[in-house]
Amino acid sequence: MTLNCDRNLRLIRAREIKLIWDGDKICALAGIDLQEGVGGYGDNVPDALADLVVRIRSEETTIWVPRPAKQFIENGVVKCACPECGHVTEMSGFAELIAYVCDKCGGDVDVEPLAD
Repeated sequence: MTLNCDRNLRLIRAREIKLIWDGDKICALAGIDLQEGVGGYGDNVPDALADLVVRIRSEETTIWVPRPAKQFIENGVVKCACPECGHVTEMSGFAELIAYVCDKCGGDVDVEPLAD
């Protein structure tokens, strides 16, 4: 994605939309919290989600959903390629992974289950 440097575009990393009560309203939250993320409010879930969409568009906010890594076994060693930087990490001593921190880019990486 290309970003125009003249715009103040906010990038929020989120894997899920959280639904929480905030007083008497439902909050649909994208991001860790309201300081780092963005929330929409409503009397019910559809209204909260619709308000979240309006706020994302009006605040010039982009939600980035990181892709999970695919793990594979090569010569008896579990390996994963970071979906962000491509670095291949070897995890000897493990039968399967669920997540790891990439040695090259420092990103936290969720891992898809091994294919049967």
